[in-house]
Amino acid sequence: MTAQDAGHAENNEERESGLEDRPERAFFEYWNQMDMLSWMGARITGSADGHATVYFEPDQHHRGAGVGGRAVTGAVQSYIFDIVTGAAVASLAHGMKPQVTVKLDVTFEHPAYDAPLTFEAQVLSGGKQIIFVEGVCRDANDVVCSRAHAIYRRFDRRLVPPPELGISNPA
Repeated sequence: MTAQDAGHAENNEERESGLEDRPERAFFEYWNQMDMLSWMGARITGSADGHATVYFEPDQHHRGAGVGGRAVTGAVQSYIFDIVTGAAVASLAHGMKPQVTVKLDVTFEHPAYDAPLTFEAQVLSGGKQIIFVEGVCRDANDVVCSRAHAIYRRFDRRLVPPPELGISNPA
């Protein structure tokens, strides 16, 4: 078998196994392995074409707000909104362009009592650098608990931290 034949066979195997979607899958699965998600207990379940979803099954330590201390706190919801809106933006470039949150506004509409919570985000508009995103959190009864509006700045390449910070450049 030639190298070219082996490459064709590998491409056929990827198509047959559904791995042609791999850039999106690899991007959000990479994020799911990061501490920023795993310690929270949140999981990105989809991220492609400017849309992302996060599944969240809260534990007792995520609760404490609202009547009787049963609601998931606003801090926890805001944290997950930062993740899901960021995943929506990152999906536009398959996670290959660095980005930062410029602004995140969260409005709380209903106590988030009934788990699991589902967070969704959709890119609304933007250009090469500035991107506008909206998000919504729903409980297990499909009740909207909170909404978010975010602005992101995307970069063409990673910025190099100043040497005095003592941070190595990962790229």
